[in-house]
Amino acid sequence: MRLFPFCDRPRLWGVAVSHYQVEGSDPCDWTDWEASGRTKGEPCGEAVESWARYEGDAALARQAGSNAFRFSVSWSRVEPRRGEFDLAALERYRRFVEELVRLGLEPAVTLFHYTHPRWFHAETPWTSPRSVDVFKRFASRVAEALAPHARLWTILNEPLVFILGGFLDGQIPPGISRGDEAGSALVNLLTAHREAAWAIRERQPSAAIGVAHNMMGFRPERAGWFLDRWISARARDLYNMGLIEAFTTGRWSFTLPPLTRFRGRVEGLENTLDVLGINYYSRLHLQCPGRERLLSDFRYRDVSGRGLTDNGWEIAPEELPSILSDAAQSGKPLVVTENGIADSQDKFRDAFLRDHFAAISSASIGRARVHGYFHWSLLDNYEWLDGFGPKFGLFSVDRKTMERHPRPSVETFRSLGEAFVSAEPAPA
Repeated sequence: MRLFPFCDRPRLWGVAVSHYQVEGSDPCDWTDWEASGRTKGEPCGEAVESWARYEGDAALARQAGSNAFRFSVSWSRVEPRRGEFDLAALERYRRFVEELVRLGLEPAVTLFHYTHPRWFHAETPWTSPRSVDVFKRFASRVAEALAPHARLWTILNEPLVFILGGFLDGQIPPGISRGDEAGSALVNLLTAHREAAWAIRERQPSAAIGVAHNMMGFRPERAGWFLDRWISARARDLYNMGLIEAFTTGRWSFTLPPLTRFRGRVEGLENTLDVLGINYYSRLHLQCPGRERLLSDFRYRDVSGRGLTDNGWEIAPEELPSILSDAAQSGKPLVVTENGIADSQDKFRDAFLRDHFAAISSASIGRARVHGYFHWSLLDNYEWLDGFGPKFGLFSVDRKTMERHPRPSVETFRSLGEAFVSAEPAPA
């Protein structure tokens, strides 16, 4: 039975936020990471107070032409102490979901978006099989609270980014730099995805289950140099295709040059997805061997002359059709779960939206079938290691008053959404 795209809403056009980046006042492992001085920006603190303002934010999304709203549930709010669930927090999320439905917005729920309860890493870390059971329990309680109104679920947001950043580079919690622990954490994380998918389906058989996979463009710094081409191809195989292989076959085997190899298997993982989400932002240019790094250097370059974003990323919509074509190898319907630009002056966002919309339309002529698009983000928010500096929002936020103000590009977002939603639905 086909669960996605939905027959009554075959095309989704929406905005995305994540709990820690907008809600505020949410003590968790990331709060402690900030306190230890491990980020470049200021602490998240009150963020943009969406915990108290979610309904107003939903109204803004509707006014901007959305028919869907992607958000995440804070595990640390729902289970602040191991085994103790905050019923008031679950009820708060339920009221928000009900308001989304009332406004005509499809709720798209994400369960894991980087943060953990404070007890997690000490008591049930991802390197331990115990992590699977506690995450399944969390997923089950959230599904029970939000069913039947929430029918589109992203269990994990960017799982490979989390493993690389948290267990190899040590840039994000838990801050580990060990290949063996990264491998065991990946096995348990994907097993937790499988168990959570089963738990959600048990409570809501019609639920559509997905994952949000970050994909990037990779290009050789010197097109005529073999090693640059080789490292770019390896980066694509690892970063873009490795996770797709895992969810397609239940197995994975890929190498992070020169020596780190990820191998594993999760029985039944290949039967857990109804939709594949793609987070796409930019392109990297790779050089091998590197001057700053032994194996390779990578950088963003303004090849097209469009200009770089406020946080220095290349604007490269021309990469998106091939990325969506790669994602289509999964055999699953596709949704762009994140795509956006840091642009405080709103100089580039209009063209960014139009060019990426054209890229999605181009990809859909081929074998890739894109059934939804979520813009990152509805609001300027807290951007992890960079604090409140980068401005990704369709709406700016005055952080003294917390008032939201639409940027001119909201009108472009609205008009493109009208065209996308009214177009003939792509075949499933």
